[in-house]
Amino acid sequence: MVKITELAAQKIKEVLKEQNKENALLRLYLAGTGCSGPSFGMALEESKTEDDILDEEHGVSVVIDIKLSTYLEGATVDYVETNLGGGFEIHRANADKGGSCGDGCCGSCGSC
Repeated sequence: MVKITELAAQKIKEVLKEQNKENALLRLYLAGTGCSGPSFGMALEESKTEDDILDEEHGVSVVIDIKLSTYLEGATVDYVETNLGGGFEIHRANADKGGSCGDGCCGSCGSC
């Protein structure tokens, strides 16, 4: 399933506490697709649906729609700090690392 780094889990727990949602679930969802493949987002939810897979990592409960499980199998949620601040990143283990957009790429892709 999805891995969560210890730092990401700590930061997620901080967000849950700040929002008084200590029992909420972290949902990973499909945020869109582009020439570099699908992109994923994260949200907090109170409960899972019957189509969800539930997992727990470092005390954080994660839900993913079963249809997305193949895309996110082996993915890692991390928290990264930069000079501009910090944020969460989802790294997919099975992402295409070819470096090009592939067939049918839009003209506005930065890597084309």
